[in-house]
Amino acid sequence: KYTGTGMPTHYECSLHGLLARDQEPQLRTRLEALCGDTEAAHRELHHEISCIPCIETPIGPLRREDHVLRLRIELDPLGAEKSTSICLLGHPEPKSGRGASVRPIINAQLLSGSASQLLSLLGYKFSSEFVRKGYWFLYRNSMKVVVSQIYRLQEQGNVQSAVPVDPSGNWLVQIASDAMAQELVPRVCDQLEELKGLLEDYVELLVVDHAFLENKIPYS
Repeated sequence: KYTGTGMPTHYECSLHGLLARDQEPQLRTRLEALCGDTEAAHRELHHEISCIPCIETPIGPLRREDHVLRLRIELDPLGAEKSTSICLLGHPEPKSGRGASVRPIINAQLLSGSASQLLSLLGYKFSSEFVRKGYWFLYRNSMKVVVSQIYRLQEQGNVQSAVPVDPSGNWLVQIASDAMAQELVPRVCDQLEELKGLLEDYVELLVVDHAFLENKIPYS
């Protein structure tokens, strides 16, 4: 479980949008103006692997306690690993009326050893994977604006085999806050709403329906 008496729960607030291919240059120019200059952009290149429990919990209330663990591997331009973290995203707030998607988050960076061996010891196995390519800006030192495209791997584990999921060349835009205590969520949602307004001429940022963000295990 992601809650407990020994660890305070932290939350992530986010907005998402779909950006047409021909609008990307204008959005990037706008982000450069809001977040610094042309040197403010950071390369986004991640390989994300979703892992699920090896043993399926029987159908019933306890199945809700099963969670996907996400292995996030930051890559350099040549595809070599730079850093690795394990992320757990909890169940989002259902129809909260807030101006952003809000859900618990735990993110742990792996400092040494094998992430795949660790997940195996935790009782998890491979489920799916993708590669995210693009760039990101930091707004007000607390909000990460990621503009990226998603790639599927034709060969499991081989990032060099990645091909675009959307051949039309559209981009995904995600604004995500740093993890925070629950009492800060209302203020951060207001800040996200402000940034949404600053970008509205380029991309429509939305609160994703909580049903699509549920951390459900895709047992087959």
